[in-house]
Amino acid sequence: MHRIISTFLFLTVISGTIIVVSSENWFIIWVGLELSTLALVPLLCSSFSPRNVEATIKYFLIQALSAALLLNGALIQAWLTGSWSILDPVNNVTSLCLSVALAFKLGLAPCHFWFPDVLQGLPFLQGIIVATWQKIAPLILLFYFSQLIFSYLLIAAGLTSILMGGWGGLNQTQVRKILAFSSIGNMGWIVTTSIYSVNAAIIMLIIYLTINTAIFLLFDYLNVSTLGHLNITSQTSPISIALVILTILSLGGLPPLTGFMLKFTSLYFLISNNFILMSSIMIVGSLLSLFFYLRISFNTGLILFPQHIISVTTWRNNTGISPFSIKTWTISIFSILGAFAIPLTLPLYITT
Repeated sequence: MHRIISTFLFLTVISGTIIVVSSENWFIIWVGLELSTLALVPLLCSSFSPRNVEATIKYFLIQALSAALLLNGALIQAWLTGSWSILDPVNNVTSLCLSVALAFKLGLAPCHFWFPDVLQGLPFLQGIIVATWQKIAPLILLFYFSQLIFSYLLIAAGLTSILMGGWGGLNQTQVRKILAFSSIGNMGWIVTTSIYSVNAAIIMLIIYLTINTAIFLLFDYLNVSTLGHLNITSQTSPISIALVILTILSLGGLPPLTGFMLKFTSLYFLISNNFILMSSIMIVGSLLSLFFYLRISFNTGLILFPQHIISVTTWRNNTGISPFSIKTWTISIFSILGAFAIPLTLPLYITT
């Protein structure tokens, strides 16, 4: 795809999200969601392999279904109230349609079945958009309507997502599917927290976007597709080993890394609102996720990974000094923020 066309499509995706976030009209919100989806489809199938096209079609069908549910709910709302404004009180049917539509868009259980398969068929750079940027607009809509009558439905979906995200990733060897189930679990944490504190959910969203972007960029740079390919990190550079381990453990929520604030902020607000029993369920689901995070970290740390071919690390023979590329600087910045940005998140946490 030509660079000008891809840039135009990417800017259109960003514009669609901005339209959704800034609008107070149901129809304009639906237009923004559809604009973002239709502009993203050509970007997802840019490599045009059979697996890539299959994943793109599945993504388009799911997004079209969720957008149709949202539009039908908005039509019912406009028919009953005579207004397209989202500020009007929402009836039960519209609230139900909106909850199901957002669950499909965010990949919340039990509407999560499409997300691991779609992410597995996409390259890492396109997967970043699906796993991070495309979650912003539905989450903002969810924050608007987190106090609706069907908030208990969203809580159940969030708790189920945490358990399914941890359970589904245990037996996976494909890195993209592991990251997909990790995303499902993290979405469950953010959605559940948004019922009680929207500010805390926004902080968690910012932390999640930073860490997830760093992981996708790292695995794309290292060309890692399965757990067996993690030995490539030791052959690329010793710094890559540290970056992968620290970023993965940060996503797992181990202190004193940045991802710990994601879990700590959520548990603080949930326990403050007497959400103690369900918080225990969330911790159990997080421990399940921590298993495959540690699995990735252990495999990355194996300098002599079990293999039949003895290879020499290339970085030992590289004596020349060359300037870092923009991609290298981007990966480094996101990785450092994803692992050691607690001083940046503490002021945000205090303001909540």
